[in-house]
Parts: sequence; C-alpha cells; structure tokens
Amino acid sequence: MFRPGDDGRRRVTRPVWAAALVALSLVQVHAGRPSHARVAERAPGPWCGGLPWRLMTLSDPQRNRVSFTPLDTSISAISQLEAPHAIGLTRATDFQRHRWRMVAVVDRYRLASNGEIVLILYSIPTAQYMNVYLPNPDCLGPAARDRTGMIAARKEFTSQCPPATVDWQLIGISVEVAGIGYWNASRATRGALPNGAELRPLTNFKIVSGCGVH
Repeated sequence: MFRPGDDGRRRVTRPVWAAALVALSLVQVHAGRPSHARVAERAPGPWCGGLPWRLMTLSDPQRNRVSFTPLDTSISAISQLEAPHAIGLTRATDFQRHRWRMVAVVDRYRLASNGEIVLILYSIPTAQYMNVYLPNPDCLGPAARDRTGMIAARKEFTSQCPPATVDWQLIGISVEVAGIGYWNASRATRGALPNGAELRPLTNFKIVSGCGVH
C-alpha cells in the first residue's frame, strides 16, 4: 500500500479507494452465490472446487501417472485402506494413482454447489456407503485427462435419470462405475466412508438397471 509522504510515490485518492471497494464488494457478492448459470459462463479455475479441484478433474500435474487399467474392487475393500496422515494436493498414495472399478447400487444423489453430481453408492453384501462424483463439465479444461470419458459418464446418468437438484433424491439403481481414487479430508458429507476414500472423478458410468434402462 502507498503511504502518504513517500518520496516519488503517488498518493491514492479517496474516490479511487471507494471505487475499488465497491468493485471488490460486487466480486464477493457474486462469488458467494451458487448460481449454475454464472458457473457455466466462467473458465475452469479454483471456483470449481477449491484448491484440490485439479485432482477432482484429472487436471493436476501428476495426472499422467494414473494407471487407467481398471482394477476391480468393492466398497468393502476401499473402506479398509489406510488414509494418509496428511492429505495434500498431490497423488501421494497408490490409491490415487489407479482407476478402480466396481458394481454397486446408487442409493441417492444430489447436485453440489460446484456443479459436481454426488452419488452415494451402497454395497448390499456389506451394508456400507461410499461417495463418488461425476464432475462438472464446465470444470474440465483442455488439460483434463480423459475429458470425453468423464463427460460421457455424466451424460449416461443425466440422460437416463431425473435431473439432479441441490436436495438429496432417492434412486436405487444398479450401476457399474470406474473412477480415480481420491482422499477427502472432510468425513462430514452424507455417505462418506470413515477413512475419507472416494472415487473422484468417475471416468466410466453404466446403468445396469433402473431409471431409463430396463
């Protein structure tokens, strides 16, 4: 900040400060409004999901270290993984560097504030829940790996089932999904596993039965 009296420095006048404060206020107001219409007009950036959004969209610098050969797994197997002591912004664990495939039931779903569709998977054999995510297409920039796959996965769901809303909707469909391992530091989301493990993003999604599939 310029200080009055500094040699060679220009004093910022009160009208300029006032205009700057007004502009800042407008930015903060719009940033605080979860408007999907506004989201669709903006380029990919931190608004898509905070600091870890690059991991969430396979746009991070280590995205090419992820093996896309699908490994079959289950909610039970993923629930037994040990979460890292510190969850950062890199792919520090083997879980984050593989694509995992499973069959499960979608218990319910909703639209998140960042445009992701959150699906709560349910395992009938073990009565466990787990969160997986279909990314917001508007968050998938040119650097996103398998961008077409992620968009196709979301379209498979949205073209067959009722539109997602901000409220949870029960659904009960059988699906085959594949996605990249992700550790969520927050375990407060409905359906979260105790260790915070998720599949985020989903790169493959197939409805076996339910919604528009018979």
